[in-house]
Amino acid sequence: MVSNPTYVDPNGFISYLEEKGITEYRQKGDEISFMCPFDKCDDDHRRGEEYHCSFNYKKCVFNCFKCKEQGSYIDLLKHFGDYEDYRESQKAEQPSRPKRKETSLETKVRNAHKNISSPVRSYLNQRGINDDSIDTFMLGSWGPNNQQSLMIPIFDKNGDLAYVKLRRPPEDESTEALVQVMGVKTPSPKYKVQPKGSKLVLVGEDQLAKSSSSDVLICEGELDRIIAIQEGVKMPVVTSGGAQTFKTEWIDSLKDMRNIFICMDRDKTGENAAEKLAQQIAERIPTASIFNISLPFEAESHGDLTDYFTQKKGTAEELFSKYSEFCCGVKPIDVSQFKEVTVEDIAKILDLTIKHDNVNKVITFLVMLLAYTESEQQNVMFNADSSTGKTYICNEVSKYFPSQDVKTYGKTTPTAFYYSKSLQEKDKETSQSFINLERKILIFTEQPDTKLQENLRAVLSHDSKRTPFAITNKGKGGGNVAIEGYILGFPSTFFCSANMHVDEQEQTRCLILSPESTQEKIKASLDTSIAKNSNRNSYDTMIENSNARRQLMDRITYIKSLSVDTIDISDSDYLKTKFMENCKSLRPKTQREISHFMSLVKAMALVNAPFRMTNNKIVATKKDIDEAAKLWVPLAKSMSYGVSPQALDFYKKYILSTYHNKNETGTSQPKGITYDELGKEYYNQTGSYPNMENVRKQYIPALKTAGLISYEKDEDDKRQYIITPLFSFENNLSDV
Repeated sequence: MVSNPTYVDPNGFISYLEEKGITEYRQKGDEISFMCPFDKCDDDHRRGEEYHCSFNYKKCVFNCFKCKEQGSYIDLLKHFGDYEDYRESQKAEQPSRPKRKETSLETKVRNAHKNISSPVRSYLNQRGINDDSIDTFMLGSWGPNNQQSLMIPIFDKNGDLAYVKLRRPPEDESTEALVQVMGVKTPSPKYKVQPKGSKLVLVGEDQLAKSSSSDVLICEGELDRIIAIQEGVKMPVVTSGGAQTFKTEWIDSLKDMRNIFICMDRDKTGENAAEKLAQQIAERIPTASIFNISLPFEAESHGDLTDYFTQKKGTAEELFSKYSEFCCGVKPIDVSQFKEVTVEDIAKILDLTIKHDNVNKVITFLVMLLAYTESEQQNVMFNADSSTGKTYICNEVSKYFPSQDVKTYGKTTPTAFYYSKSLQEKDKETSQSFINLERKILIFTEQPDTKLQENLRAVLSHDSKRTPFAITNKGKGGGNVAIEGYILGFPSTFFCSANMHVDEQEQTRCLILSPESTQEKIKASLDTSIAKNSNRNSYDTMIENSNARRQLMDRITYIKSLSVDTIDISDSDYLKTKFMENCKSLRPKTQREISHFMSLVKAMALVNAPFRMTNNKIVATKKDIDEAAKLWVPLAKSMSYGVSPQALDFYKKYILSTYHNKNETGTSQPKGITYDELGKEYYNQTGSYPNMENVRKQYIPALKTAGLISYEKDEDDKRQYIITPLFSFENNLSDV
């Protein structure tokens, strides 16, 4: 597979268009506009009009503003039927990458797989394991020709080779069968591990670490695991390699799993082991639902998972729907318990730990929920003074979500983020490093500036699902070397910062929120803090015993399990009407604003997924549009100006009122206000003085950039500056 390029020569692209018969185009900046090649979109083009399809040769993406077709450079090549030629040319031009030196064990495994003997392959095929699985799991033959064992490589949670397990056929097979099939003359121990003394690992933990599934299957042996994956089991499959060998510490690897299925062999040993393991898991993971799979064999028949697929011709679907039974732990999610919820319903549940801030906490919840879609994720920027609750809201809401899906960073530099080991993986095809952000929730707290956001612009804008990057590192010789990789997928992101002076490009990519700072909220927050710190155990018990909280977490688990791709909106005309009610003028960034509004609409449909399914697809209704409007209307003004709600509130409450009071006599030449006058007005309203350093460095620059004020030296006294609101004095302040 060839990744999307990071740059396309514009002259070369124009030549390519001409080869395809597209001879009219216009280049402006990084964009080349041309006749849309999709569905005769521009057949009605008139002379003098702009073409609707545009290609950005730096980002290597195209977009048609008329028919809405969009995609990468690769997608465009596929449309014209030239992808295969391009792929071959890229392979020919791609320089060979220096390979990491293999360990001696890795070399032995590669050779053992490459030189797998016919008897071993035949044995595996008889067990139902096909040649594709033999290659996928690198199975091979090990040892002298007349005493070859089946080799199974075992990998740790990072995907690195830990050891190999050597297995002979089951002990109940006759010596004659051993000789015929495996060439083994005398029975030997059923299992051996090489190198001897290797620390055993939970087999399949590497798959578990990469998966976003909240379900897991535990089976008895390595071959059972392989055939389960081969036959279509979608959830991660793990095994300890034996019925009674599951180590207690391995249970912690399953702590984020919601549904745990145990499938042991149908014999007394397997049944006892399954029962014991289920109880151990229930004790260590009180939030899990544990199921036992009883295979359809007679008791004591020794039937295993492999026999189920090969002899019984069972399916993966029936394994869970027909033969699994809840045995202990939390009872499985009953979808019938769910009811349609409104914005007010969500706010009421979240009110358990977050007082007031209804718009902020509901939007935070909905945007986190959008992480469980293919590409509907959104970005939120919490912009406000310190100690107002920016981080608190994000952290408290994130506790409703599975911990493996949430990554929280404090004061992260742009470079440090790219080196994060918790996100990095290795591309098996190219050996490139990549950062997997698919269906993840990222929270960045205490960000001093927006440099990290700037570096992630392509990801936040959803330009391409694979976003290339290059970072520098110190080489062995002390010089700098470039490390190339890519970011996979789109996350829901949250940036918390007291810096209000934000570049317009970051503003338009985010929903900008500010926590409330009312007396009512502060009082309620004090009560919560006292309750929490006076008796922490009692407070935690109250939280854990909340039925509404548990149901909301169940709803999240259910929605995550749906693996949602996209969400449709049933009535686009109604959506447009609702949006335009709060949009008095159209500007270029209005296109971004409506995308934010549409995301809230889709999020409301997602939270009500059980009631929005049509032909296996979630479709947003007028109800969802109305609910989303409740959240959008309070933000519409600040979003249109590109400032935080707190900055706009400061402007309306203190700057406009100071200006109004100073010029209330109706002078023909209203005068601007000074910092001293602004401070006095603030004191008159609140009983305290503002942090003037913060006003000078944060509020004033943000409001000036938004075009809400002018800020110039006083002509009468050059030592001070004058702040003048840019509005008609007769305007009603509520219109701002």
